[in-house]
Amino acid sequence: MIVSAQKSLIGVLVALIIIAGVGGYFAGSAAVPPPKTITSVVTQTVTTTVAAATVTTTSTVTLPPQTVTVTVTATPTPTVTPPTFPLPEWPSKIRFITGVFGGAFYSLAVPIADVLRRELKIEVEVIPGPGAIATPLYISKGEGEIAMTYDYLGAPAKENDISIFNEPLNFSKITAVAGGLYLTYYYFVAQKDFPANNFDDIAKMIKEGKPVRFGGDAAGSSEELMLRYVLKYYGLTYDDVRKAGGTVYAVGDDPAAQAFREKKIDVFYQAGGIPLRTIADVDATMELKFIAMPEPLRDWLIKNLGAIKGVIPKGSYKNAVEDVPTLIGSTILIASRELPDSLIYYILEVMAKNKDVIAAAYRAFAAYDPATAWQKVGLWELHPGAVKWYKDHGYMK
Repeated sequence: MIVSAQKSLIGVLVALIIIAGVGGYFAGSAAVPPPKTITSVVTQTVTTTVAAATVTTTSTVTLPPQTVTVTVTATPTPTVTPPTFPLPEWPSKIRFITGVFGGAFYSLAVPIADVLRRELKIEVEVIPGPGAIATPLYISKGEGEIAMTYDYLGAPAKENDISIFNEPLNFSKITAVAGGLYLTYYYFVAQKDFPANNFDDIAKMIKEGKPVRFGGDAAGSSEELMLRYVLKYYGLTYDDVRKAGGTVYAVGDDPAAQAFREKKIDVFYQAGGIPLRTIADVDATMELKFIAMPEPLRDWLIKNLGAIKGVIPKGSYKNAVEDVPTLIGSTILIASRELPDSLIYYILEVMAKNKDVIAAAYRAFAAYDPATAWQKVGLWELHPGAVKWYKDHGYMK
């Protein structure tokens, strides 16, 4: 009787387990189930006089598989239709003011103008000019729309320094578009037996009334202006140099190089790339030393001129026996503030897109970096259209 009752109880339990399993299966039908096996295990105990034996009864129910179909619809990517150039608000022609025919500014402006014409369908006239100091004046007077100049000229332009530009300049009409079109290193080399090794030593000599003879490119050149600012940091002017018995022989690159070879000048100043022809020539034919810029001087020049820290690497020249701390100047593109923002925006877009094309025509343009071009404009203010382009591309915050 006991065994019979236990068997009946076991049957009931098995049925309940099966029902619970099936109900749970259908309750979870939102999932995608694989073929499912539900196993119930019931333990039956039979008592004898010898020992307790355990009998296990297993019931198995296999449920049929179910198929759930999920449809995924891709979100379409919105298409952006490029504008048709030229845009209505653009001028029919822009005048691109450069340097002398065949010079660095002119040679770089030609391929830039070519890609602007092709991509933006706008007429660009490349106009040779007197050079970096004069080009901002053209923009200031409305005689040109875009031009090339140097980053460091933003400082005297902001101060309306007539001693640099020879006439008043309206700084508010001139804006920067991009810097770092190509880079210029500032060189100061001295005779091997010259008693100074850096500008702290040179300034001390002048203040003590000892003569120092400088020579290099003509007045108004980037390197000549850099010399003026270096002396200004130490509270000195060309008059102080002359009072101490020295001179500034600003006659041009090659005449000054020859005077340096003949030991008619003590310090030869230049600006250009690495290697630079005039420096390489004197370096190969005589013993000389490179004059370093002390760190406080470089920091002051960066703050007041907007120049960039740089180094003439050890081994760049025979007499460059160690790294030489100096500054780097940046050739920049400037524009009239009156030009539409959209035109400046797409000028930058085209320059970035065609960097390799422009660099193929003017190798130094390979150094141009659209991501950092906004940081290499000195104290010139960026055109609003340029600011928008740099921010849209994530280069500015």
